[in-house]
Amino acid sequence: MSKKNPFVPKCLPTGIGSLPFTESKEACETVLQAFPEIPFWPQLPQKSAKENMYWQYSQNLPGLVFEKERMYIKTPDLSEVEKFYEQFLSEDLNLFAITQSFAEGFYQFQNYEKQLKGAFAVKGQITGPVSFLLQVTDENKRSILYNDELKDIAIKNLLRKANWQESILQKFNPNIIMFLDEPYLSAFGSAFTSLSREQVIDSLEEVLQGIKAYTGVHCCGNTDWSLLLETSLDILNLDAYSYADNLLLYEDQLKKYLDRGGSIAWGIVPTDAELLKDVTEKHLLEKLESIWKRLKERKIDQERLLFSSLITPACGLGTVIPEMAQKALTLTKNLSYEIREKYRLM
Repeated sequence: MSKKNPFVPKCLPTGIGSLPFTESKEACETVLQAFPEIPFWPQLPQKSAKENMYWQYSQNLPGLVFEKERMYIKTPDLSEVEKFYEQFLSEDLNLFAITQSFAEGFYQFQNYEKQLKGAFAVKGQITGPVSFLLQVTDENKRSILYNDELKDIAIKNLLRKANWQESILQKFNPNIIMFLDEPYLSAFGSAFTSLSREQVIDSLEEVLQGIKAYTGVHCCGNTDWSLLLETSLDILNLDAYSYADNLLLYEDQLKKYLDRGGSIAWGIVPTDAELLKDVTEKHLLEKLESIWKRLKERKIDQERLLFSSLITPACGLGTVIPEMAQKALTLTKNLSYEIREKYRLM
């Protein structure tokens, strides 16, 4: 399988990224047990602030400052900027490595060579450029989205972090999926940000088109889904438990996206602790099938949809207790198996 070929996961399960564990070995083995077909390396925000989704991908940024619990980018010297662009243009991806203290799970993940080689695909992830630009600030607590120099550097740094991951993971499996996690895409169109449609698409495309692997974008809130459907991404991942109805509003764009070979990763397993307490596989299957039925009524080919779909939790699980995280992973795994058996996808 290469990016030139269709992505045909047939409703296999995978996860988003973060888990609530503090031991990388426990986290990796939990992932491999739940999702042996498409394992992902686990982010461990409960272990260290360095593993939160903004700090984790910040290394190598000129002007980077860590100050107690705060990370920000001060205006860099010209020499720092020049050095960054020289490194970006070089072919040495190790200059953009995420060091072990910032990603324990990524390094532990590499110890499972046999399992990774036998997988259908292997998943990595970075924070998406829109969320990174909105949430990371300069020394004056102003979002770097509004500083053209810092904005360009940050996007290019994220791209190289993705490229570096690809280069490592491809040693274990030729089929790599790289997700961009974009929780703050839900802010698009709100009064709280002046983000334009063009800014969002341009920022995403610079990263998406620079990645050789299959690409996905994960947004766990509601957004203008047409914006993502019109990009070059391969996999759209949404909180289908809460926002599938909103996706269905973009019928024409969704048809075009699927017709060009796009996939949907259905985040149908809720990650909210209260919802997780009582939810069952039966309920989730009924909910997902009702969504698929409505798509079929809109003349979307059911077989194509099933062949190109993934099943995931609605979001990362880094903030729930380990027992709830395990339940969400087990539900995702079992639901995927039930779907693949029912629709003869195995």
